[in-house]
Amino acid sequence: MIIVTGGGGFIGSAMVGYLNSIGRADVMVIDNMPHAEQYKNLVGKTFSIMEERELDLLGHYSPGEIEAVIHLGAITNTLHNDWNSIYKQNIHPTRKLAGLCSELRIPMVFASSAAVYGNGNGPLNQYALSKQLAEREIKDRAACLRFFNVYGPNEYHKGRMASTILNWYNQIQETGSIKIFEDSDQYYRDFIYVEDVCRAVWHMVENFRAGVYDLGTGKSSNFERVAKELVKHVDQEVYLDYIPMPADLRAQYQTDTKADITALEATGFDVSLCRSIPEGVEDYVQFLKEHSYL
Repeated sequence: MIIVTGGGGFIGSAMVGYLNSIGRADVMVIDNMPHAEQYKNLVGKTFSIMEERELDLLGHYSPGEIEAVIHLGAITNTLHNDWNSIYKQNIHPTRKLAGLCSELRIPMVFASSAAVYGNGNGPLNQYALSKQLAEREIKDRAACLRFFNVYGPNEYHKGRMASTILNWYNQIQETGSIKIFEDSDQYYRDFIYVEDVCRAVWHMVENFRAGVYDLGTGKSSNFERVAKELVKHVDQEVYLDYIPMPADLRAQYQTDTKADITALEATGFDVSLCRSIPEGVEDYVQFLKEHSYL
């Protein structure tokens, strides 16, 4: 059995769907599903059991019963500033799961974040710090994947924390325009499609090596380019409305992120197969035209 924590969330539900696509239904989903509409992420997915908490769970299983733990569950809101709740959900469970996986001698893949880099001087918010601290504790026992900017199906419930691509698409449907920050041609991100993330996560389960790995495409695009790529596929005229960046974002906004894919490629994962921005945006827009969730 494969355990997926955060399995009802954006990347977690995509992970369950990916496992189904490769013939795996022996999946335990762990998630307390705090958003009312989040249940839709699991509609149509096949899994063995669903649980709300994971901390005491693995202790009831013996070696051989569990194949791997994919730990995606966390508070992911970068503006969340209650350290007590972040610690309880992002650090403490990660520590416990890594210990249990080590005891059971099974792979653990942990979702860290490129946010740990900040602008070169480390975390710019509590979320990023929680990922950095968790990494430090478990990097010798788990594969810690630093996710860069993930986008794709099943992020609809994330609101402001959903990808820029989804927020822009929704703005176009509502107003025919995109609100884009001033100087967006100066801000770069390494955008990676969620299905490519899932492929990489499963690769690390099958080719397990403890350590820390950047998970991105190794290429970055500025926001203005991404906006113009999106406009190509929405079948209507779109006005780009340039606005000042909100102060709460500006204080912690990374200027340029690009994954160093050297370590990931050394495990045998072919990063060249990941979608480029033109490919990924086109795929995502086509999906959004036909579906609300995957």
